[in-house]
Amino acid sequence: MNVDKTKVILVGNSRFPLWGGEQKDIPNIDQNIERLKDIFVQSAYCGIPNDQKHLIVIKDKASREILLQVKHETKSSKEKGEYERLIFYYSGHGIPGEDNKLYFASNDTVRSDYEITSVDSHLLFSYLKGFGAKQLIVILDCCYAAQAGGLGDADSLIEHSLPNQEIKNDESEIGAYYLYAAGKDNVAKFNPREPDQPTYFTKALLASVENGTGTGKEVITMGELCKLIRSQIINFNNTQSIDIPDPWPVLQGNNVDSFHFCWNKKFETQEDKDWAELRKNIDYEKIKIFLKKYPDTRLKAEIESLKTRLYEGLVALGEMKESKVNIKLADAIMKAYNDIPFIYEDAYAWKDALMERTEAALRRMKPEKTASGSNSKAADSDSRQEVKPSSSTWGESFSMPNASSMPRESSRS
Repeated sequence: MNVDKTKVILVGNSRFPLWGGEQKDIPNIDQNIERLKDIFVQSAYCGIPNDQKHLIVIKDKASREILLQVKHETKSSKEKGEYERLIFYYSGHGIPGEDNKLYFASNDTVRSDYEITSVDSHLLFSYLKGFGAKQLIVILDCCYAAQAGGLGDADSLIEHSLPNQEIKNDESEIGAYYLYAAGKDNVAKFNPREPDQPTYFTKALLASVENGTGTGKEVITMGELCKLIRSQIINFNNTQSIDIPDPWPVLQGNNVDSFHFCWNKKFETQEDKDWAELRKNIDYEKIKIFLKKYPDTRLKAEIESLKTRLYEGLVALGEMKESKVNIKLADAIMKAYNDIPFIYEDAYAWKDALMERTEAALRRMKPEKTASGSNSKAADSDSRQEVKPSSSTWGESFSMPNASSMPRESSRS
């Protein structure tokens, strides 16, 4: 999965001020776009470079603006034919046209004039295919809200807009995988009472990517993704008593398993296993051995960060031991380096030893009574006495003030 040869276009329309009639905004779509963008740029999932060459976000634009930008990024791009994958995502209202086309509502859409003020799916898809990527992935979470039963409903009537059956061509040909939030006779849903949550379909998609699949699979294919989304939707339906439809996939061209969507978070290589073992008991020599074994490791950034933290932790331990009595520094070290066992354990042992020495010193300072019951002269002395613990890890000594030199609480008048 070559992320440098992948382009992602995210289009979301959540506000429809010119629609006419009742309010049709879908605030949840803002969450769809932001969270999907985060998934695409995170190296654990996709690792798409976060720049205008690889990741394009189009939010709440007019229909003409959307078509122009998509065209310039695809069919009219100087780089067309140079990319291996093009991923297109749309979330908003889907409008079924009289001419058996699907239209995507935009910021300037007037419902009664949708064919002029919305995005023609046929025209948009021609731009996507004109980009010349070997694989085209189209994900549509499109809704035509009816606000039934407190939930937003959507007409995803797309059977005439796109292929309705699987077509397998030669493996070398350009392939396309379409994934819809709902089938031709179903409705997609969102919850307007939770505007800070994605729509249900996209929420299921995000959860599927974030949770991952079996540890033996390096990538999540579109076929696997569709299955994972279905499982998430079944869970939503069972736990929230709502009727969310299953996603509807359509494949053209290459085999479904050749369409890679993202990395599988749970996948483990021997390198991953060796790294996990190293993290259990870290030291610099083990890191050098790991780098010698895996010179091209994808964990280089994490390793460099760990080396820096090792150095800083060792310096902090030195300062702690030099201070002799700074127990708060020990606490800070344990908190900051709880993932580096030997630093945490060294600070813990030092703190424990300091507390034991302090307790022993306090016991020795306790006044002893003579046979007649009076306090010893040592207890009445105003001088400071040096106490040397019988056992000390670093052999230091320290002085404790006697009772007469300590401040007293003032009485009330």
